[in-house]
Amino acid sequence: MVFIRKIKGYFVLAHSVRKGKKTVQETKYVGKVLPSKERLGQLKKEFLKELKGRKYKYFSGEEVEEIEKKKTEYSVERKKLSSLEKEKYFKNFMIRFTYDSSKLSGVDITLRQTHLILKDGIIPKDFKNLKTVKEIENHEKGIVAITKYTGKLNIKFIKKLHKILFAGVSNEIAGKLRSELKRNVKIGGTPFVPPKWNELERELENFFSWYKSENRRMHPLELVALIHLKMASIQPFVDGNSRLSRLLMNWILWKKSYPLIDIKIEELEKYYNVLDEFQIEGKEKPFIKYIKEKYLDSNS
Repeated sequence: MVFIRKIKGYFVLAHSVRKGKKTVQETKYVGKVLPSKERLGQLKKEFLKELKGRKYKYFSGEEVEEIEKKKTEYSVERKKLSSLEKEKYFKNFMIRFTYDSSKLSGVDITLRQTHLILKDGIIPKDFKNLKTVKEIENHEKGIVAITKYTGKLNIKFIKKLHKILFAGVSNEIAGKLRSELKRNVKIGGTPFVPPKWNELERELENFFSWYKSENRRMHPLELVALIHLKMASIQPFVDGNSRLSRLLMNWILWKKSYPLIDIKIEELEKYYNVLDEFQIEGKEKPFIKYIKEKYLDSNS
């Protein structure tokens, strides 16, 4: 039976489900104001339908409950913030995410320098690499772009994001696929070899076919992990593929109202290890598990 609960001033739908020997409670955020009786009845039917058809490839029922609980708590806490507080909170996330994502991609910058550039609009003293400043500013523009884009995941969107990241940094590759440039790439520190440029079109077709087939079947967190994993492995561009993959991951999370994920530079070795498990051994689960851990630890 679906019933209404009130958590910290907000209403949620709740339903007790038997999981093996345990009974767990599935919940879904409704809002601060209780809907009309008619609308509430409709929401309850939709919730039951969701629960009935909810079978995921990698997540157990308990894991999904934990993930959705985090989403509900995130929604409740955001409702408490003023517009100014939300803006400040998101700006701080953008600064840290930009720093970490850039460092993971080999950009030579400190967190303090990133803060000065993005928060204060100041080029750090004795900082001579203006191209790096542009990379940092472009990454922030990329984050803004994913919060505004309401279209579909397609090649046009991916190329647009890449162009944002590299405009004024490397114009010759900005927004251009490796197949257009007829360029192969190698990834340092791994024996994994990405597809050759003349194989890229087929790889991307397979990726978009997979996404079209799976995006409504998978749990959103499974989906974002695999989008990241597959794009970082296909390497559609000469440079910037990992940054692009992390932006696409957060675009899906933003679109579906889940907390955003920041993979911190301190996690570099673990992050690369779970990437390797897919790229070298073909194992998806370790990376999905890792992304789930980062999601549950997130404060975005």
